[in-house]
Amino acid sequence: MARKRLEDIGERRVIDVIKGLLTGGNVAVGIGDDCAAIDMGDEYLLITTDMINERTHIPKATAEQIGWHLVAINLSDLASKGGRPIGVVTALGLPRRTGIEFVKGLARGMDRCATTFDTYIIGGDTKESGELNLAGTAFGLVKKDAFIPRSGARPGDMVAVTGRLGGAAAGFQAIKSGTKRPAALKALLEPWPRVREGIALGYTHVVTSCIDISDGLSTSLHHLARASKVGFSIARNLVPVHEEVNKVGFADHKAIEDAVLHFGGEYELLMTIDPGLGSLAKASAAVNSQGTELTVIGVVTEKGVVMKRGNKLMDLEDRGWEHFRPRKKSKA
Repeated sequence: MARKRLEDIGERRVIDVIKGLLTGGNVAVGIGDDCAAIDMGDEYLLITTDMINERTHIPKATAEQIGWHLVAINLSDLASKGGRPIGVVTALGLPRRTGIEFVKGLARGMDRCATTFDTYIIGGDTKESGELNLAGTAFGLVKKDAFIPRSGARPGDMVAVTGRLGGAAAGFQAIKSGTKRPAALKALLEPWPRVREGIALGYTHVVTSCIDISDGLSTSLHHLARASKVGFSIARNLVPVHEEVNKVGFADHKAIEDAVLHFGGEYELLMTIDPGLGSLAKASAAVNSQGTELTVIGVVTEKGVVMKRGNKLMDLEDRGWEHFRPRKKSKA
């Protein structure tokens, strides 16, 4: 019998294999959430790591945009837990022919993103690599009662997202078509982690679960469903769409649907909110205080991930980004 390869099982099953072979540590939250959480008294120390490479994550980006992107995607994980960043370390795998000006741009981008969200690059490593491979690790703190898990959703909770979806896909489409859409390119290449929104949401104590939409809305919903052992019913007409989606020349309605529901690279927050009186108002006020909008798009159910379009109800497949799957597109 042929031995299975990574492309046969996909990223999430690879993680399950690795997790099953590791000795579990004494941590409050371990593998399976956006961040590990270590008990520090009345707070959790949050730790997360993420990496990017030139083939799958950074199409036609400047060095400064790549540096921003590397830090932003790590801060986004902290945001989904309500965490306050306290430092970032980066590991830079660089080809030996890399220009020093590129390295300077990379450093400027990393620093600009970190300082924008009130933290700093505090260390790291630099090594020679056959291609550009970059990894970041972010550290944060959150009060225990403000921590937002991935696994707390309950039937009856409201489902909501920050911002608007499809902007990263619009940026990728603009690159493919040669369309000059600066706002779309910025959404793809310089994602804005919802750090301040996440902190504000944590202190409302009404958000029952949260994840960032790095792999697409459909995949993020399935992640939350598995973690909380629940289902979701989403209304397609309620999903907020980025203004650039209809301006970059997608081929048809299906392409737009894929952009909004499956593409990923959004780094908005997907959350569930307690249905109690005043809960939505508290969550909305927290997000609005940072100049961002919060939109309710559905409800938590007992099982299944479905989407309503008009009078039709259909399964919402897990079709977002997953490494090791056959590649039909680059992820933002």
